Amino acid sequence: METNIFFILTTLLFLQRFGLSNNMLMPSLNVTCSERERQSLLAIKHSLTDTFNLLSTWSGVECCDWHGVGCDHRNGHVVKLDLRSQVSLETYPDGKLLKGNIPEFLGSFQRLKYLNLSHSFPAGVVPHHLGNLSRLEYLDLSYPFVKDPNRVSGFEGLPVLDDMGWVSSLWSLRYLDLSGISISKHIDWFHPISMLPSLLTLNLVSSGIKNIPSVKLINFTSLNSLDLSFNYINSTIPVWLSNLTGLMHLYLNHNYFHGEIPYLLCNLSSLVHLDISQNMVSGPIPQSIGLLLRLEDLYLHFNQLSGNIPISMGQLSKLKSLHLSSNSFETLMPDLLCNLSSLVHLDLIDNRFSGQIPACFGQLLMLEDLYLEGNELSGNIPMSLGQLSKLKNLDLSNNPLVGGVLSETYFSKLQNLNYLALSGNPLVLNFSSLWIPPFQLQTFDASFCNNGPHFPNWLRTQTHLQRLYLSNSSIIDTIPEWFENIMSHILVLDLSNNQISGKLPRFHFNNTDNVWGDGDGILSLNSNKFEGSLATFPSNVRILDLSDNLLSGHLLKQMEQ
Repeated sequence: METNIFFILTTLLFLQRFGLSNNMLMPSLNVTCSERERQSLLAIKHSLTDTFNLLSTWSGVECCDWHGVGCDHRNGHVVKLDLRSQVSLETYPDGKLLKGNIPEFLGSFQRLKYLNLSHSFPAGVVPHHLGNLSRLEYLDLSYPFVKDPNRVSGFEGLPVLDDMGWVSSLWSLRYLDLSGISISKHIDWFHPISMLPSLLTLNLVSSGIKNIPSVKLINFTSLNSLDLSFNYINSTIPVWLSNLTGLMHLYLNHNYFHGEIPYLLCNLSSLVHLDISQNMVSGPIPQSIGLLLRLEDLYLHFNQLSGNIPISMGQLSKLKSLHLSSNSFETLMPDLLCNLSSLVHLDLIDNRFSGQIPACFGQLLMLEDLYLEGNELSGNIPMSLGQLSKLKNLDLSNNPLVGGVLSETYFSKLQNLNYLALSGNPLVLNFSSLWIPPFQLQTFDASFCNNGPHFPNWLRTQTHLQRLYLSNSSIIDTIPEWFENIMSHILVLDLSNNQISGKLPRFHFNNTDNVWGDGDGILSLNSNKFEGSLATFPSNVRILDLSDNLLSGHLLKQMEQ
């Protein structure tokens, strides 16, 4: 008997030590659940259509042992209801795993601390009786599968919030996720939530929100994570955000925020992740960005930002991801980026950065992704990039990089490389026919580069290729015999606008890896000197271009194979 008591006490101390509330996680320990609450749970079960038998264990006397139910071990009151589903939208497209309205009975569980209905998709209006749950600390009613307000609005029977006044009664709430729930455009969503003094996490992803007030005073200053992404918010970035001094994660992406990034936003010294991408924000990045010394991820892509990269950004020594693509930066490629020694992902695509690629980029030894496509970079590619042994993706395409002759020396240490894009540059690729690269590429794009006159022999080693682009590559040759050996994973092949002669090889496109995208299934061999009868082509080719060759035969018969 003493041994059993000792075991129970040891278990309770262990749970308490690691922050797991024994009130929530002890299912029984000879505790009898409240009969009134058991009857309420059964009423909830009978009010829903349980498509996947999520509530199949809800029978018998001891409700504390039922799936998803947690009780206070001292008195048997239900303190936890976890009815989330693990079934994805892809597995069950109908999207309603518990059919029916969110039961109003839930408001009767006044000892409840944890309520999670995510993925379960009950329909109807979210009942205001949830405001009775004054002890609630965790509330998740989210519809998490689709982060796109246009798609969410297409699903019938989703929960709707027609009023949010009841939320202000949940004084103990620390976590609130209403993502995917339609918030009526005429209701005040902000002020009830802003009155919650203990709130740490607020997720309102894809909720159809169109407005965000400009106020000076807010109560939820304890917030450390705020996600308002994938909405329709059309305003400037509110200054009151700067009062959330404990904020670590801020997601404002995929909205219609406009105007400049307020310099006061950089008062958020605890910020680790900042995402303002896919908005209409303009002007320069504020110089005060250098105050965010804990920042690890900065996403500003697809905006209208311009000017210089502030010198203070070089102080962000913990920054791992910097995404500035598709803006209007028109300046020299800044050397200050070389100070970001922790950088793993650097994306500067589609701007107007000019000058040479800084040789000091070779000092960014943690770098895995370097995307410089679509700028105005000139000069030679620095040899120092060959020191980036962790590099996986390198895109230098569509820049006027002139006078460059690339040899295997550039790539001798890039053993992790799987994506290499050099197209649109007047580069000469001079690789030995005996070269065996240290990497296995999945994508190689050297269109409009000089790869000829012979077909690049080093490609014989690249047996994992999925996408190969060699159009306009000055190749004057026949297809080598080994070419069919690298075709087993090919999804896109573009050899157009060369002078490749001889017979066509056998082609087969792999579609068993579930990696097909909208741009896959393309075979472009046009504007060459292929001759003879048509080869057998795979039936899953979406786009086939054989024009301007010397071929003969019947195409339809070949496609039937």
